[in-house]
This record gives sequence, C-alpha cells and structure tokens, in this order.
Amino acid sequence: MKIGKVRIIFYTLLLTVLLFALYYHNNTASIYSYFGDFLIKNNQSQKGLDYYEKSISLGNTDSKFREKYVNTIINQPLTIDSQEKLVDIAEGEIQDSASSTAEYFLYNLKREIHNKYPLNYIRQAPFNQKIMHWGQMPITYSFKNPHIVPEEIVKSVNDAFDEWERASSCRIKFKRINSGIADIYVTFIEEKPNQLKEGEKFVVAYTTPILQQNKLKNMTIKLNIYDTEGTIYSINQIYNTALHEIFHALGFMGHSYQKDNIMYMSKDKDSVMNDSRIILNDADKSTLELLYKIKPDITNSNDLKYEYIPYLVLGDNDDINYSKINEAKNYIRKAPRLSMGYIDLAEGLVAQKKYPEAIGNLEKALRLAKNNEIRSIIYYNLAISHFYITNYDLALDYVNLVQEIKDGDDLHLLKAEIYTKQKNSDMAAKEYQYLVEKNPNNIDYAVNLAGIYYNKKNYIKVRTIIKTFLEKNQSQKNNPKIKQFGILAL
Repeated sequence: MKIGKVRIIFYTLLLTVLLFALYYHNNTASIYSYFGDFLIKNNQSQKGLDYYEKSISLGNTDSKFREKYVNTIINQPLTIDSQEKLVDIAEGEIQDSASSTAEYFLYNLKREIHNKYPLNYIRQAPFNQKIMHWGQMPITYSFKNPHIVPEEIVKSVNDAFDEWERASSCRIKFKRINSGIADIYVTFIEEKPNQLKEGEKFVVAYTTPILQQNKLKNMTIKLNIYDTEGTIYSINQIYNTALHEIFHALGFMGHSYQKDNIMYMSKDKDSVMNDSRIILNDADKSTLELLYKIKPDITNSNDLKYEYIPYLVLGDNDDINYSKINEAKNYIRKAPRLSMGYIDLAEGLVAQKKYPEAIGNLEKALRLAKNNEIRSIIYYNLAISHFYITNYDLALDYVNLVQEIKDGDDLHLLKAEIYTKQKNSDMAAKEYQYLVEKNPNNIDYAVNLAGIYYNKKNYIKVRTIIKTFLEKNQSQKNNPKIKQFGILAL
C-alpha cells in the first residue's frame, strides 16, 4: 500500500514537472516579458529591456508588447545600439503599431539632425553604399617624395591639413610623420602631362582608399604639380587641390553639386582654380562634422564615439544608392572622358543587381583609364559583376589581371569563392590556406578551409586546422562556427 502511494506521488510529481515544462516551453516569451515589466516598474529599465529582447527573440509578436518595448527604448538615452534596434523594428517583417511608432520616431530624429545641420552634402559621402572614415586619432600622414618639389609646396599641403583640423573644431587630429606606416600618403607627380585632345579632361589629383577585408588600411593622395601647359601650379592652387583631396582622404568619397563647396567637381581643367586660397564654408564644415558623428561601416579602429547610425543621416540602402547613381550620372555629364564616373555608376548598378548594365559602364571606364591604379579598380569590379552572373571563368581572368597590378587578401578571398562555385576544392583550399596563414585570427578563413576538408572527409586535416586556430584564439572555442565541427573541435 505504501509502495502504491509512493508511486502515485511520484507520477503526480512527474506529471506536474512535465506540465510545467510544457507550459514554460510554450510561454517562455511571455514569462520574459513579465520579468521585463517588473524590472522596468522598479526603475531597472536596461535590465527590463534585456528581458523584452529575450521575449522578442523567442517569438513574442504581440503588438501591445512590441509597442511597449519600442517606447521603453525611446525613453532611454539614444545610443547607437538603441538606434539600430529601432530600425530593426521599423524595417522588420512585422508591420504593426510598434513598427509605426519606431518609424515615426526615426523620421522625426532625421528631421532634427538635418535641422541641426541645414547646410551639408553628406548624402554624397558613401563609398560603395558604406560610410568610411578613420576611427582613431591622430590621423597620421606622410609625404612619399617631398624632395622633388620646393619646400613651399610641401608647406601648402601641410597648411591644408591644418585647415581641416581647425574646421573640425579639433575633433580631427593630424600628425605628420617622416617614416613608418602612415594613414594617408601624399605623392607628388612631377611628370609633365601631354597636351590634351579636344574634349579631354585632366585629372589634377586623385585619392585612392586601400582596404583590407572592410578595414581601412590607408589612403593615397596623388597630386600633379604641373598643368597641361607644363607650368608648375602656384602655391595657392596646390593648397586648394590638397584641401579637396584631403576631404576624400578623410572618407568623403563623393562630390558636391554646389560650386561654393570644396568638394564640387570642377567642370574643366582651368577651374583648379583661381590663384587665391579657397576658404572652407559652413556646408563643408557641417558635412565633415556629420561624417565623423556617423558610425562607420569601414574604419581602422573603433576608438571614437559616434552619435548616429548611417540610416538616420543617409536613409536606407535604396536612398543611399539613389544618391550614388545620381551623383555618378552628374559626374559623367561634366566629365564624360574620365573613368571614375562610369565606375561609380557601375557600383550603383551592381547594388541594384543590374549586372549587365554595370559591366557595360565598367568597359567604358576601362577604355578611358589612364593608369594601372584605375584599371585595377575596374578589373576588380568586373570580376565581381561577372561572379554575380555566374561567369566564373571570366571573373577569374579579371582577378588575375588585378593581381598583375597589385595583390591583396580580398583578391584571394574572391578567388576562393570562385573556385568554390566551380567545385574546384583543391584550388579553393589553396587560397584559403594562404588567407589563414596571413590572418591566423580570422575565424571565417579557418572555418571555410576546415569546411572544404570536412566535405572531403579528411577529418584529421579538419582537426589540425581548428586546433591551430584555437591555440591562438582560445576565446573562440564556444563560437557556433567552431562548434559545428562537433567532436573535431574538442
């Protein structure tokens, strides 16, 4: 009899546990929302938000709860993280009163920002639809060949750096270095240009960003010191040109449509300029200030503090791309014989997945390209465009052409992806092996290389790759990318 009672109690308890587990499983999202409510009512808003987010991640789609979540975010200090959360709600698949509240709040915030900076041309700033700028101060710069020009020319470029530092109210700091690795390199071009053909344009200077896996490595400014008549530019003309190019080197990669702005693209070779020093105007200063208040997509460090996400200042990707394409078309109208307009237009078309049109513009750019630096950019974009339309052999040919000019990790990664699509695992492994050896802390390279050998059932090789990676990166041992290899990652 006692045994029977024990069994009844045991099974009753077991049933209670199972029912509780079932209830908990089906109501976890609601339970987290209740905890969030309790914490917020007790003035622990941040902890309450954490529970709200757990509830949402578990599938809580209740409109009233989501609106409460949005209002709680809005009533907290508006950090970069909270801005991103509001965009996720506003742009998410679920469109309800919560998404409307988030969208309305973001709209008003956008208006507030642009009312604060009424004169700006920040929409032309992005590079390939991304915000790019330096994230660490001071920004170092160095002259590659200062000995080939008079000292006063070097001084005029130094003066231009100083002027941008003053314009930023000292948020931007520059430091000239004479040796070592710099952020910005300035090179003087002393060759006298050939006489221009009718309708041909002359590029007085240009700035090129050097990236490594979405990280800003350096910027290179190249300045011609002679005009098309073979006459050396005046000190003021060099200063004005440097002032324009330094803003590119700070991360502003487009041009303004207004003649009074330093980033206006001149209509012809003579507008390099009058022989008096240009003064940065309010629009130039506001654009710089805004640029460095936006959280960048591409940078060299995360030391700086930011106030806005790109969405608040530039709009969504469609807005950014619309501005990019309009600017490129404007550039082409003003300078139809310069390649950069066609390159920019092609990048905008790629974002719209209009690959054949992009390729057509890149081929025009290639016919107009004046040097290998520009050709390398065009070849790379042609490789990307052909990759997207599965012309893998042609994509590979273009990558090889870039590598004949200069090499980089992004090229090896693209080759690895092309070989993977071609099911050439041996060559893909060779490219990933190169990347792993050069970047031993990059988890994606290690995982992709291990994945190739996993598919070949070469588990010893997989184990070796993962073990070697974890020896240098112990903190990544619980990363899902590593744990997917199961016992091989132990």
